Amino acid sequence: MKSWKCIENCGACCKFNLPEREDLSNILTANDIALINSMTDNDGWCKYLDKSNSKCMIYDSRPHFCRVNEFSASFKGYLKNGDKFLIKCCTQHISSIYGRKSRQMKAFKIAVAKK
Repeated sequence: MKSWKCIENCGACCKFNLPEREDLSNILTANDIALINSMTDNDGWCKYLDKSNSKCMIYDSRPHFCRVNEFSASFKGYLKNGDKFLIKCCTQHISSIYGRKSRQMKAFKIAVAKK
């Protein structure tokens, strides 16, 4: 069975468009939304993402919604399907940002194929 794994040098989850994520309205608080908005640059990317290496500059103190392993438990899809849900979400998000044939997508597919 495939297991979800975050890959280095990706950062796809650091580009976040709240209007496209209606499923978050019952999960995020008003304070969470305000924090996301304050963390988002004009280009849609988190201002704490070092774009030269796709690493979070506040990784150890990042908010709960940036901690995929913790935040995913808020979703019914994850509670029902576990890693399959996360793999599907990441596949869609990485594809929409970098493309289906991107190096990030190739790295993700390799990472989740490993047991």
